[in-house]
Amino acid sequence: MKILTRCDSRVAKIINKKRLEEGAKYRASQFLYTYNEGGRYLLRNTLTKETVELTQNEWEAFSQLIENGSDCGFIESNGLTQLALSRFIVESKCDDIQQYQTVIFLLKTMAREKKGLKSYTIFPTTGCNARCVYCYEEGYAVRNMTPEIADRLIDFICETRHDDTVSLRWFGGEPLVGANIIRRICNGLQERGVPYKSSMVTNASLITKELAHEAKELWNLESVQVSLDGAREDYTPRKNFYIPEKHNYDVVMQAIHYLADEGIKVKLRVNFDWENLDRLSSFFREIKAEFGDMENISLYIAPLYQVQHTDSITDLYRRMFELEDEMKSLGLSKSSRDHETVRIRVNYCMADSIDKCIVITPDGIFNNCEHLPETHTWGNIFEGVTDQKKLDELKKPMPVDAKCARCPFLPQCTPFYKNGCPGWFEKCYEYNCMKTEHALHNFLKGENSETDYDDEEV
Repeated sequence: MKILTRCDSRVAKIINKKRLEEGAKYRASQFLYTYNEGGRYLLRNTLTKETVELTQNEWEAFSQLIENGSDCGFIESNGLTQLALSRFIVESKCDDIQQYQTVIFLLKTMAREKKGLKSYTIFPTTGCNARCVYCYEEGYAVRNMTPEIADRLIDFICETRHDDTVSLRWFGGEPLVGANIIRRICNGLQERGVPYKSSMVTNASLITKELAHEAKELWNLESVQVSLDGAREDYTPRKNFYIPEKHNYDVVMQAIHYLADEGIKVKLRVNFDWENLDRLSSFFREIKAEFGDMENISLYIAPLYQVQHTDSITDLYRRMFELEDEMKSLGLSKSSRDHETVRIRVNYCMADSIDKCIVITPDGIFNNCEHLPETHTWGNIFEGVTDQKKLDELKKPMPVDAKCARCPFLPQCTPFYKNGCPGWFEKCYEYNCMKTEHALHNFLKGENSETDYDDEEV
């Protein structure tokens, strides 16, 4: 047996065994994915994050165990003992879901997070200078944060933050429509001696050289996600700017240079569907020519939210993985997992991190998800918590849905199946199968294709 990616040592300390249990019956863990290609056999444990390669004999014995179960004698005589100790094989009586929930609970407890909020996602405005044809915020009322609300927000951050550097995440609308508010908040925090860093999701059309410099020096802007839609012919009609003479493709390309020149990390998110898919290859080459080998610019692709709920999404994802390999060959997709160990996500997203993350709308209202700013509110920066029952409901761990409970990818996905999560889609199992097989295929080629773009810790 050869280890390709080592297990998360935190999880191993909780669930791994030191010896087999005499007299116990054994079976394969629910959190197991098997893959074979060209006479090579891989197992991935989605709970511990360990990936191993088996010999032919080990694979045949393990396949028999999957089919019929086994006992200690069979495991030991066929060289599978380490698989049982590292929980690829578990006791038949083992409750996999309970084990998963225990791991998450203990990891959160062991983290011993400092009291106070760590991350503030702030909407300076819900207004935008574009009218993207796919915008999920269409129909939201346009609201702008006032100087008075910004001043109260500064007080709120000072009152509720933990005692280390806090993270500010600027979101919208287009957050740069509210650049004056961002400036006011950062100046206020600086005057109070509050250490902070920030990130932003933007279309970048309002970035100037001077603003990029200010963002680096005053806003402590470390990373920016810039939303693109492919080459000019796709970008222009999809982005649909109000004033295309001032805000357009060329302006955005220049803005990306301004940001990168300041040392700010720029992630280019390319939204795609069937309409622009065939032109992405040439667009990748255009991006390569435009930005060369700049280390702080990377690119990733993501399907539009709307197409994730169509019958053709699995075919679209299949093409996506092919394009990701092409991006990697051009040096546009940079993996941050070049090491051998991958860690389990303790928190799926900000909605699952409500004790340390908060979303604040232009009106100063609290929320638990940047994609649902009109719902799930429980208070505001003026009165604090106004609906304790709602807050307690949002804090309470959600029970694992019956459908998710049967899925081997539960530890790397979301259990919010019936809780209105905007990230959930019907074909998530098929997607995770393709994603895993794509990664394991590349492992066998000696490459690590797993990126952190869709797996960032909150």
